[in-house]
Amino acid sequence: MVVEHPTLEETAAFAGMLHARQTDKAGAPYLGHLARVSRHLLRLFPDATVAERHAAWLHDAIEDTPTTAADLLERGYGADIVAIVTALTKTESGSSYQDWIEQMAASGFVPAMRVKLADLSDNSDPARLAQLPPDRAASLAARYERAKETLVAALDTLGG
Repeated sequence: MVVEHPTLEETAAFAGMLHARQTDKAGAPYLGHLARVSRHLLRLFPDATVAERHAAWLHDAIEDTPTTAADLLERGYGADIVAIVTALTKTESGSSYQDWIEQMAASGFVPAMRVKLADLSDNSDPARLAQLPPDRAASLAARYERAKETLVAALDTLGG
C-alpha cells in the first residue's frame, strides 16, 4: 500500500495532535510555538523548501513525543523531511547544547540549520522570554544568541 505524502495542513494537524498536551517554557500551548516556527522559517527563508516547511512543524516530534523516524516514514513523510527532523533531534549524548549546535553547523546540512534558526527566532523572542523569570530569560537569551550566531556563520560560509 502506498501512503500519500501529507499536505502541510495535515502536518500542522498531526503536529498539533502529537504535542496536544504539551506547553512551552511559559506554560502556553506548544502548538503556538510550532506555528510561529513555521512563520519564522518563511520570513527568514522565503525560498524554504516544502521539506523544510514540513520539518518546521515536526522539528520536535521525535525529541519531545514517542514518535520515531520510522513512524514519520510510515505516515508518508519523505526521507528528506525525516532527515531534517532527525538532525534537529538533540539526544541525551552528554554534549552541551552549544556543542550540538556546532556539530549541526559543521555538518553542512543547510535545511536543518535553516529550520533550527527559525526555531531559535521564536525561542529568543523578547516577548516570550519576558514571560520567564529574569535569570532564566537572560540565560536562555544568551544561549540562543550564541546558537544563532554559530548557525548564521555556517550558512554564510555555505552560501545558504
